[in-house]
Amino acid sequence: AVFAGGWPSPAMRHALEVAGLRRSSIPTSSEARAPAPPAAYSEAATTVREWWWLGSDQKLPVLSQNWVPYEPQVQYQLSQAWDVMRMEESHGGEGREEGLILDLALFTNPPSAYQVWREKAIEVVNKCSRLVGKLAIAGMPKDLWSLPKDQLPKAAKEGRVVAGFYQVRTEHAALMPTLRTWLLDPFDSPYPEMISIEPRRRVVILIEVDRPRFLFGDVNKFRKRKPVAAAAVPEVPSGEHENVPPGEAVFQWWWGDPFRQWGHWKNYHPQVNARLEKELANNENFRNCAEAIPLDGVRYCLQRISAARPFDYLDQNVQGNFREPFMPEAVVKVDHWCYDDVTRVSNNCFVQFQRGNPKRRRPVRRIRRGEAAGLVLDSGDPCGICFSETGYATGCDKAHLICGSCLRTGLRIVVGDITQTENLLCGCLTMKDDMAFEKLSQLADSTLMELVKKPPENPQRLQELDVELMQVRRQFQLPMSIPSDTFQKKVSDWLEKVRTRAMEHLYHACGYPGCAMSNWILRTTFTEQYRSKGTCIWTCGAGHRNSVLPSNSEIDEMNRNVLSHPEYYTERCGCDVLPLRRFRLCPECTNEGLLTFAVHESGCKQWPGNVHQHRHIFCFHCTGRWGSACTHGTICTDPGIQQVRRARDSFGNETLQLGYINAKAYIKWIRTGRGCPPTVFDAGEEVQGDVRQERLGLEDRDELFKDITEGTA
Repeated sequence: AVFAGGWPSPAMRHALEVAGLRRSSIPTSSEARAPAPPAAYSEAATTVREWWWLGSDQKLPVLSQNWVPYEPQVQYQLSQAWDVMRMEESHGGEGREEGLILDLALFTNPPSAYQVWREKAIEVVNKCSRLVGKLAIAGMPKDLWSLPKDQLPKAAKEGRVVAGFYQVRTEHAALMPTLRTWLLDPFDSPYPEMISIEPRRRVVILIEVDRPRFLFGDVNKFRKRKPVAAAAVPEVPSGEHENVPPGEAVFQWWWGDPFRQWGHWKNYHPQVNARLEKELANNENFRNCAEAIPLDGVRYCLQRISAARPFDYLDQNVQGNFREPFMPEAVVKVDHWCYDDVTRVSNNCFVQFQRGNPKRRRPVRRIRRGEAAGLVLDSGDPCGICFSETGYATGCDKAHLICGSCLRTGLRIVVGDITQTENLLCGCLTMKDDMAFEKLSQLADSTLMELVKKPPENPQRLQELDVELMQVRRQFQLPMSIPSDTFQKKVSDWLEKVRTRAMEHLYHACGYPGCAMSNWILRTTFTEQYRSKGTCIWTCGAGHRNSVLPSNSEIDEMNRNVLSHPEYYTERCGCDVLPLRRFRLCPECTNEGLLTFAVHESGCKQWPGNVHQHRHIFCFHCTGRWGSACTHGTICTDPGIQQVRRARDSFGNETLQLGYINAKAYIKWIRTGRGCPPTVFDAGEEVQGDVRQERLGLEDRDELFKDITEGTA
């Protein structure tokens, strides 16, 4: 997000909250004031986006004048939300490309009753649908998103169209998953009764146009540049402090000269930290700054100090028998410049000194991320988000402050998304800072209850409170009376869900909606108990049957590889004198829910030649099981080019199913373009050739012919 007029207004912050932007994506005050780089170093082009929805009937052909652009502010929010959606992390580490883009009601006046979603095209297999055998998006033909230029807005002539978006009424959005499931149902079930009305939806397209920037935007672009002078090195530089692990208490000592204000904080060893924490918990005198404790048992001691009990040994110069006299300038108080406000307020100021010589001392502090969260600091700094009011400490190691209003708004953003676990609230907190979130949620509840009991008299502040209460009730689905522990419960639930999600990659999830994670199976357990026995079907703790199969994208990639070379790489293989293709899929692995890409290098039709190379052996000509369905003495027939898909068996379990394509007809289609053969599966089920080629992205016959001509190595 870029703001041309300085820091964002409250209205813009609310828009960022709804669009899904986090505090980490908002520039800091220093970033907001930083001058822009010269135009000579800017990008060569900029991308302009236009969002359009299709009016009139959602049928072919489409008249170009039926396309309607969204309002400018809605187009801006759609673009921002689309960027955020693609940046979000998923299971594979890549951006999300399906799901809700934007609720238009939040950015229209009067509020619009529609939402914009995106989904990928699916192949309709339910014969009860008029779209059977075709690709569909949101239950409408994919062709509505793949229109010729004369049926699109004028901007599409010089830009590119991003397909898959659609607009649906808010109350009908919940029906779309049921509609999608019905279209993918291979058992040809009738139209679901629960969908009493046809969901109202429209085609939406995004047009992206790359436009070059002005060539001479920088008047100094071709001027001879002078070397940049090196920045002056400060006389007393201060190094970067060591990081503090979230959730752990760390004692740090000042490395350098604390009296010349030079150096940095350095962590004690973890074992020393553990011993000091134990002393702090068990030794009351040490905790109350009444006595020092030995640090290493030989040379050094550690003493806690407070405003009432500074590090002062002036009155012990005589009886202490110190090696060096303790002078007034050696006194260390909590207002020493080394200690920050968080350390002072949390009473975590310490001093390390030599036993028998307290003049030799250095400042020590105790840091625990989140321990200072919610404390009021006397630094006088404003809230780091709105810069309007003073704030409370967030508990981060940078001592950021946040006011009560921004705190409650920030927590509502945090608990609304379990996928965002870094750069939270002020930009420094993570999911591991559970102590900070616990204290901040308590503070959010207490400040909100205080405002509810005693509303502000200022009309503007009262209006802000009314809007905030409305947003809290709507997001958390609360009655008029807001419970006093709302934020504590929501933050606690969010932390639990985040921890659960962090362990999801260790399990195979149950596909039954709402099945608890406690019923899932560990991947290692599945491999030992099911995969090793040649099955891909397992039963969860609640009795639901599941299958572990490759994803559709993995299946498409495998089909694409096999189909890229339909030709025989040899007309006479060794021993059997039969033509063989270079690539095959192991049929028995397919029955077990696995995809094994087999490559024939040379020799006879038996694959593999060595029984120790793979646990299955099959004929590379007919794909039959070696030893039972085929041998060297068997005259076998080539069934064609293999293809694989996900299907359901007679018991309703999802499995992998092999099909075949007539190789001669397929090569003829590549050469002539006439009669693309279908994929034939068990029981005579077919997938049309044109649909298959479009799904796999293998429609360029010239490229396919080039692959055949080049052959395989």
